[in-house]
Order: sequence, then C-alpha cells, then structure tokens
Amino acid sequence: VGDVVYCAGQIALVPCTMQLVSGGIWTEAVVSLRHVERVLRAMSQKTALHHVITASCYVTDSKHIPIARSIWQKKLQGCEKVEDSETYHDVTAVRGLLAVVVISHLPRDAAIEWHVVAAVDDPLQRKHFAMKMLSEGFQIECESVESSSASCASISVRLSLISPSSSQLDLDGPLRDLVAMFRQAVEKLSEDCSASPLSFRAFFKEDVFDAETLQRGLQEYLEKHLGKKTPALILVPVVGLPGKEVIHITCWLS
Repeated sequence: VGDVVYCAGQIALVPCTMQLVSGGIWTEAVVSLRHVERVLRAMSQKTALHHVITASCYVTDSKHIPIARSIWQKKLQGCEKVEDSETYHDVTAVRGLLAVVVISHLPRDAAIEWHVVAAVDDPLQRKHFAMKMLSEGFQIECESVESSSASCASISVRLSLISPSSSQLDLDGPLRDLVAMFRQAVEKLSEDCSASPLSFRAFFKEDVFDAETLQRGLQEYLEKHLGKKTPALILVPVVGLPGKEVIHITCWLS
C-alpha cells in the first residue's frame, strides 16, 4: 500500500511440502524470518528486514523470547552491514520496534510466527524517540520510530510491574499515565509527521487483567486524551510477555 509493505503470518514451512521444518525453535526462527525477507523483497525490490518499522513475533513458550530477539538482531545486523558497505555510513540505522508475545498455540503447531510492517524508506534518516516514567509500582516505557518520509510511524508502550503488591492491582492511575504518555508520543510525531494513529493493539497478560475492565479503562482514556484521533482499540490476551511486562501496546500511524 503506497510505500508501506504488510507481511503477516509467516511460520517456518518448507515451500515445496508446506510442512513445518524440523530442528526446533532456532531453525524455525531463522526459516520464518527468511520467509519474511522474501515476501518483503517480492513486494518491493528495495525492501529488506531493516525497513521494518514494527514487528510482532508470536512464540509458544517464554523460553523462546530471547531466541526470537537474538535472531531478529542478528538478521538486522546482517542487513545493515550490506547497506553500510554500499554507503560507507557511520550513521546507524534506526531499527523497527519489536514486540515478542507468548500465546498458547500457533497454526500447524509452529513455535514462532512473524507479522511485520515495513516502509520503503531510508532507515538512516528515520527518527527515534524514547521516554519512561514510574507510576504507582509500575514502569511505563514508550518508544516511537518515524519513517524517513514522515508518512508513517510506529509507537510502542510497555507497562511493567516493578513492585508486585499482594493486594488487588489498582490500574486506574497507570492506565491513565500510559495513555497520557502515548498522547505525548503522538504529539511529538505530529510536529513533522502527518500520520494519525490507526490501531492501538494491546497485548495483555490474561492472568493479570480482566479484559472487560482493561477495555473500558483504555477506551475511556484514549477518547479523553485523543478525542477524534482515537485509534481502534484491539485487545489481545497473551500467556506471557518479556521480563516484568504486563501490557505491551503497539500502535501503527499512517
């Protein structure tokens, strides 16, 4: 779509047999990412993994999280080296935002699946912005990446529980702060980027939150903070997230 390439649902199938590769998570991670690269290149000759602005990786075991991240980083380093040798740049490319989440089951019993959105742009000219704050026992971290053409962007917001309380979690304050920080990121982007937030995908640990309460709270604060610019809220229950994260939000702006 324009300068944006979407690639969804890549798992490690062997092309001629359409069976899952054998060899476990490492092999699956490498093969499924190679499929992503090929799809991107087929859609647009100039597109490689380092053009990805946002990536969601689904795994079926929390032990797979560091493996997925490690292979993602290695692949990106490989792309950037090739690019560097052509351009002799000392500037580092701004990498896309990666969310790794644990779910109970994937198609064909795969261990890992990738969904990415890439922008046909110059990763060396992208803008990156990050901030964090504490909110009642939680830490909120926010990052954004804007394409070099300023036509699209991605925002990620992570809520981590840093001091677990024995009593019932009061989420009202942290959710309010999370959405306020999200709005700040949107405003920061809008200084030179015409993109509007389209989808607000909230991966949340299903053993920590009640989906209905979370939906109500997020919707209310989004409407309050963003008014007519409120993106579509999509809640995705997950079994696990990295580290102490309890919510990971990814938002696409276009």
